[in-house]
Amino acid sequence: MGQRWSVQPRVSSQRVRRRNLRNFFWQFPVILVGGSAVGKTSIVLRLTEGTFREELQKTIGVDYYIHILETTPTVRVKLQVWDTAGGKEHRTITQSHLQAILGGLLVFDLTNRQTLDYLRNWLDETGPVLDQDECIFILVGHKSDLPAERQISQEEAEQIAADLGLRYIETSAKDGTNIHEAFLILASTIAQAVKTEVTEVKGGGFMA
Repeated sequence: MGQRWSVQPRVSSQRVRRRNLRNFFWQFPVILVGGSAVGKTSIVLRLTEGTFREELQKTIGVDYYIHILETTPTVRVKLQVWDTAGGKEHRTITQSHLQAILGGLLVFDLTNRQTLDYLRNWLDETGPVLDQDECIFILVGHKSDLPAERQISQEEAEQIAADLGLRYIETSAKDGTNIHEAFLILASTIAQAVKTEVTEVKGGGFMA
């Protein structure tokens, strides 16, 4: 797994005319990637509905959610969150969406080491498809509310993230820990990259 992902991407899409950036409403497609049962759907439901459910139906294919948040007092972001299925049989579906995304959360289960291996394999397989200079990913250790069942320490996960050039955060959909913060970091980093060049990037855009 020799790929290294840029925390701050270079925006290289076609440049557009500079405009007043006050009160911009940016629209970013982002993706949640991870193995089965790591809690991707629980994360997005906690974000969009403020709820947690112990039992959820398994995601088949891709489910779409919308969430609006403020990255600064003058910039709002409309996130198009794509919740993807985690099984190997759906991996090609996930890859078919990659050309449209600006970034996403790479989610693993802190109580299941194999789910981290899933992400390693996913990064290896999708590296040739993704533009590493234009996509932002954050490594997310989920289910931090289960400390007695942890198989991966925070220190180990942070080192893995550093080796990949990724930011790292731990979350819990059950108690809400860092759910909003994870998406805020993701959206803010994308917005800053886009604002720097005042560009439209892939499927993203802006509306006054």
